[in-house]
Amino acid sequence: MSAAMEYDALRAQYANGVPPPPADFSFVTHVFDDWAKKQPKQTAIWHVAGDLKTEHKISYAELVDLSHRAAILFAKHGIGFGDRVMMTLPRLSAWWICVFGLMRLGAVPIPGTTLLVAKDLHMRAKTSGAKAFIGCRASCPTFESIAGDVGVTTVFEISQDGERTKSGRIDLLGELERIPRGSRAPTRQQKSDDLALIYFTSGTTGPPKQVLLPACYTLGHINSGLWYRLEPGKVYLNLGDLGWAKAAYATFGTFNMGATLFCLNPPQGNYSAVHLVEALHRFPITNLCCPPTIYRSLLTTEVRKFYDAHKFKALEHAVSAGEPINGPVISAFAEMTGVTICDGWGQTETCIVVGNFRGVEIRLGSMGRVAPGVEVCVIGTDTELPDGAEGELCVRTDPGGGAGGSWIFSGYRKVDGTIDTRRRQLKDGRTFYLTGDRGRRDKDGYFWFVGRSDDIITSSGYRIGPFEVESALKSHPAVLESAAVASPDRQRTEIVKAFVTLSAEYHDQLTNGAIDEKKLIAELQDHCRRNAAPYKYPRQIEFMQQLPKNVSGKILRVELRNREYERNAHVVAAMRASKL
Repeated sequence: MSAAMEYDALRAQYANGVPPPPADFSFVTHVFDDWAKKQPKQTAIWHVAGDLKTEHKISYAELVDLSHRAAILFAKHGIGFGDRVMMTLPRLSAWWICVFGLMRLGAVPIPGTTLLVAKDLHMRAKTSGAKAFIGCRASCPTFESIAGDVGVTTVFEISQDGERTKSGRIDLLGELERIPRGSRAPTRQQKSDDLALIYFTSGTTGPPKQVLLPACYTLGHINSGLWYRLEPGKVYLNLGDLGWAKAAYATFGTFNMGATLFCLNPPQGNYSAVHLVEALHRFPITNLCCPPTIYRSLLTTEVRKFYDAHKFKALEHAVSAGEPINGPVISAFAEMTGVTICDGWGQTETCIVVGNFRGVEIRLGSMGRVAPGVEVCVIGTDTELPDGAEGELCVRTDPGGGAGGSWIFSGYRKVDGTIDTRRRQLKDGRTFYLTGDRGRRDKDGYFWFVGRSDDIITSSGYRIGPFEVESALKSHPAVLESAAVASPDRQRTEIVKAFVTLSAEYHDQLTNGAIDEKKLIAELQDHCRRNAAPYKYPRQIEFMQQLPKNVSGKILRVELRNREYERNAHVVAAMRASKL
C-alpha cells in the first residue's frame, strides 16, 4: 500500500471519529477499564527516577484498583460530582491515580505546573471555584499561603522518600494504603458534554484563560494516539510538564490505544540532553514527544558524540509539540538517529487536529494534513479562503463537520461567569472554532503555520509571520533561540526585529571580541535573505542572554513587541500625528 493510500485508509477508518459516547460516559470506565479487562497485566505507567535506576510499574489492573480507592478517599473528604480540584505535582505516578480517581466521581481535575507561584494559584483557585488542592511537599506551602483567601480548607499532600505529611494536610498515599485492595467506588457517570477537565492557557498573549473541556474531549484524543502511532506494547515518553495540556494529550492519547506511558523524572529536577539520550538508550521507549527546543539540544556536537556510544534502544517514532519545528532540525535528527520527527498542530482547547500521520509524506515546515474525523479550514472575515491564501486556522464544530467538532472545548469561562465559546457561523451556515492561529493550506491539503494572530507583523503592506523568520535564523549555527516581533517604523508602519540568544561558541567569541557584533548581525541578515523571502529579513537584530518566557517555556513575543513599542513611543506618536 502506498503512503498516500495508507493515509486515505486511516481517514476512512476514522471518518466519523470514534463511536459517539453513551449518554452516561466516563473515560475511566468506558475506555480505561475496558482495556484493563483485555490486558490486565500490561504496564500502564512506567515511572523512572532521575537516577535512571529507581523505577516502578503500575499495570492496567493495578491502576483500576488504585483509582477506585482514590475515589473512595476523595469522597470521604467531601469531594463529589462537579467539584473542582486543583493539582500541582511533579512527575509522579500518583498524578494519574488522582486524575482517574476524581473522574470516577465526576469531579473535575485542574492540573497546574509546579512553577506556579502564589498569585497564580490564587487566580486559578478563585476563578475556578476550587474545593480542594492536591500537592507535594514543595507546592502545598505555596498554596496554603493563599488558601484562606480563596476558601479552600482541604489540602492533600503526596509525601515522597519517607517524608511525614505536615499536620493539617491529608496524607493521600497513607490513607490510600488503608483502603482495602479490591474496593470499588460507586462511579458517577458523566454525560458526554459534562465538564471533565479544566486547564488554564499558558498566557502567551494575555492573562491565562480557564479552558473548559467536556468528557467527550478525552475520546477525541484517539487522534493524538494515532499521531503518536501507539498500540498495545508501545512505550510512549512525553517530556511535557504534567501541569499543561500536553499531559492530557499523553494520557488520553496513550490509554485510548492501550499503550504504556513512560514517566521520566529529570536529574535533580533539571532537564539534561545527555540524560534523555541515556534514558532512550537504556529503556525500550518506542515513541517520543518533545518540544523543538529539546530536539535542538540533542543536536549539539557534545550530545552527538555521546549518542554515538549510546544509541537509542527502541525508538521508532517521534513527534514535536508546543511550537512549530523547523526543517533543518528534522533533517539533522533523522540523519543522526534514522527517525523523522513528525510535526502536528493542536491546542489546549483541542485534540490533535492536523498532523503528519501514518502514510503522510513529510514536507519540511508543514504541520501535516487534517486529522481523521475533523474539518479544518482557513477563514477570512466570514468566508473560507482558497488554497494558498493566509488566514485564521479554524476547526468546524457543527455536526456536519464530523465527530471532531464535539471534541473541541466548551469555551473560556470569564471572571463574570459567562462563557466565550470562540465560535463563528459563516455565511454558508457552517460553524467554526476560531483558534487565533494563522496559516495556509496548499493544494495538496498540507497545512503551514504562520503565527499567532497577535504576532503577525505588517510591514510595507506585507503580512509577515514570525515562524519563517525564526526558522531561517535558527538554521544558522550562531543562533540558539530567536523571536521575531514588530517594531514601529514611520516608513513601513512596522519592521521585523529579531531578538536572538547565541549558541555557547558564538556567545563566547562575541564576548571576547573575536567576532564583531555588527558583522555578525549583517551575516544573520544575509542568511535570512537567502533562506526566506527577502522582504521578511529582520532589519534590526538584538542579542539577549535569555528570551522572556512563560511558565510553560513558550517565548513571550507579546512582551518583546510591547517593549519595542514603548521604546519607540515617539515614532508611534509621529505616525498618529501624520494621520490626523
